[in-house]
Amino acid sequence: MSAPDAGTGAGEPLVVTVVEFLPSGGMFQFSFQFAEALARAGHRVTLLTGPDPELRSDQPGLTVRELLPTWHPNAVVPGPRWRSRLRRVWRAVLLLESWRRVLVHLRRERPDVVQFGELRYALDTAALLVVARLGRARAVVDVAHNPLPYDVTSADQAVEKRGRLTGALLGRAYRACDLVLVLGEGPRSTLLEHFPGVRRTAVCGHGDYSSVMTGTDDVPAPSTAGPRALFFGAWTRYKDLPLLLEAFGLVRRELPAARLTLAGPVMPDVDLEAVRSQAERIGHVDLRPGYVPVADVPGLFAEHRVVLFTYATVNISGSIHMAYTFGRPVVATAVGSMADAVEDGVTGLLAAPDAPSVARAVAAVLGDDELADRLGAAAARRGATGASWDAVVERAEAGYRAALAAP
Repeated sequence: MSAPDAGTGAGEPLVVTVVEFLPSGGMFQFSFQFAEALARAGHRVTLLTGPDPELRSDQPGLTVRELLPTWHPNAVVPGPRWRSRLRRVWRAVLLLESWRRVLVHLRRERPDVVQFGELRYALDTAALLVVARLGRARAVVDVAHNPLPYDVTSADQAVEKRGRLTGALLGRAYRACDLVLVLGEGPRSTLLEHFPGVRRTAVCGHGDYSSVMTGTDDVPAPSTAGPRALFFGAWTRYKDLPLLLEAFGLVRRELPAARLTLAGPVMPDVDLEAVRSQAERIGHVDLRPGYVPVADVPGLFAEHRVVLFTYATVNISGSIHMAYTFGRPVVATAVGSMADAVEDGVTGLLAAPDAPSVARAVAAVLGDDELADRLGAAAARRGATGASWDAVVERAEAGYRAALAAP
């Protein structure tokens, strides 16, 4: 338990509970590294998550508790549609029980700060309101990765969840928080535009992946990979894989030896067979649908020269920071807040969101060893300095203390 006066003075260690319901995947990796960095900064941190978490830590000051009866998000469970619907109902029950356990933990431990991540479902948003009112944390914090959450489970809805109930619950949840952390100025503008009643925000940024990935200190230069491009991350509609493939088809006209790899879990809003068909027509496209274990990530990035992000919209992508961790330049569409993460001509190339523009940028990096290595070196420097977790925690801690000092 925290001492009654824990964290009351500037510089005193804080007692922090970080909650990440799902024990693997990008959001878990973010929360895990955030919790480790908080502990390195001298705070006493508990990470609450589900069973058999993807990452483990021996960092002093950090305790990882497998308290929540949740599931691994990218586990493939084949079966008929009725079984999928039954699984969704059962997972809702597990999620509700997880929130109950979080509430019990907070009422017993009374931390200075409790920090939540992405509010994936309406149930999460409603439960946060309950926890903010009944939990005994001194400050409630949410990390709004996407202030307007993306809908990756339906083929019939828009990219962002914009239902009336969703918006009303999100607005109330954000206003109930003592602090909402965002990953860049673009997401903060989006948050305040749609939810002007938020009482306090802070830009914390997104750290790199060097603390959880092996082999980041001895990554070969991008030019050693040959003309190979990579898409890494969840396959979902807002990432516009049809545009990516169309652009790569144009690249192959100029560079016939070029190859493209698509690796990551497939979300329900993507037609996998349509992607397969388009890839087969183009050729030299390696499809690797499915979750990529952390141990396999370094080798995957080392095999490719450039990482591609042909998104239709974006706040901040963790995969960009993963590319920087491995010294890989990126080619990305100039949409949303992409410019917050990609410095055009320095860490990568930004292109208009159309196939010819993307193709020109990709061909430039694949066909020029010197350009690829120069951009890759700058990307590695960006990851090691501007995207360090120590910097993330420093900015977040300033927000925590401002929230704790407020009436």
